Amino acid sequence: MEYPIAEEKPAKIRLGSLDVMRGLVMFLLLADGEIGHAGVLSALFAAIDQPWAQALCHQLRYSQWGDAIHVKDLIRPLFIFVVGVAMPYAFGNRLRLGETKRRLYLHVFQRTGILFFLGTIAGGHLLRLDPSKFYLFNNVLEEIAIGYLVASLVILNFRVRGQLAALAALLLGYWALILLAPVPGHGAGVLTPHVNFPRYVDDVVLGDLRPVKWTFTWIVSLPMASSCIVLLGALAGQLLKSAKKPWAKVGWLSAAALGYLVLSLVWSRWYPMIVAVTTGSWVLFVGAVGSAILALLYLIIDIGGFRKWAFFFVVIGSNSIAVYMAAHLFDFRNIGNIFVKGWTTNQNVGVVGGLSDWVGPGPWSNFVEALAAFIVIWLILYWMYRKKTFIRV
Repeated sequence: MEYPIAEEKPAKIRLGSLDVMRGLVMFLLLADGEIGHAGVLSALFAAIDQPWAQALCHQLRYSQWGDAIHVKDLIRPLFIFVVGVAMPYAFGNRLRLGETKRRLYLHVFQRTGILFFLGTIAGGHLLRLDPSKFYLFNNVLEEIAIGYLVASLVILNFRVRGQLAALAALLLGYWALILLAPVPGHGAGVLTPHVNFPRYVDDVVLGDLRPVKWTFTWIVSLPMASSCIVLLGALAGQLLKSAKKPWAKVGWLSAAALGYLVLSLVWSRWYPMIVAVTTGSWVLFVGAVGSAILALLYLIIDIGGFRKWAFFFVVIGSNSIAVYMAAHLFDFRNIGNIFVKGWTTNQNVGVVGGLSDWVGPGPWSNFVEALAAFIVIWLILYWMYRKKTFIRV
């Protein structure tokens, strides 16, 4: 059997825009302070006592249900989108090496299992060995695992038209469930933070195996909505991997971004963008943002050849899963504080005045410690990059 994706011609050089986008998303994930205690951007904006800085700091927090979309809301789904962009290249390499259908599917199931297991460690607190604090679903890696599995089955068995049909079927089917499936005691079509069909399914299936206080949903949302974010990324990846002219690729990506945006805004009049439930209008909005960023980076890096400025992000993206796991398991601020704690607490031994007087305890102290933690992370990644040590799943 010949897979649909095998028709694409292999890329002659590594796709620089993909490496940079992966690193950019991971940088934002670290710099907003969610993991690794290295929230250098959030700490910087919090320390600057200006309205514009406080507005940017606010953008690095999740929006509340029904609020306007924040930058923070986009980071996690863009991480998922980038996984999809890389899939055609990864599958194409395996097919060129002569892998059989059975081997390719085994790889997909194996990678799904590993990603899910790592997710239970990173967000599910598996290593605490405390059943009362264990969550089966609580992490983006689990979201990636399920989305990757569903998207893999689609792109390995259908050509682009079939993939678009599958995308439409999943999004419309998910909408139909939310609109038509009744929630006991509330009826059908209810979409509130604590009453909606996806959350009801989670309550029944997962119970305490996910954070009840969260409004994010999992059992129905991951295979029917998160997988569509992966699919949108995979469609972009197949376009970039195709034999089309470089400028035509930019045009098609830009047109796709515009099309997704229009569909998202129109659909949101009846089916609002709800981040926690991953509604279809939100999925298309993520696809619009992801495709637009990818088009811009492809234009600058792969067509324009301006690569040097992006080395900072390439280093981060080269070991994205490894640094994501490490930032969950280790507090890098403890390492960074070995070098800067004297400055930030103003409790130096044998040092009077200087930087410690200027920084002192307070918001700028938090920024210096976050910056030190981030530098430690980046230097470790740089060392791995120089040693060509790339941890893949």
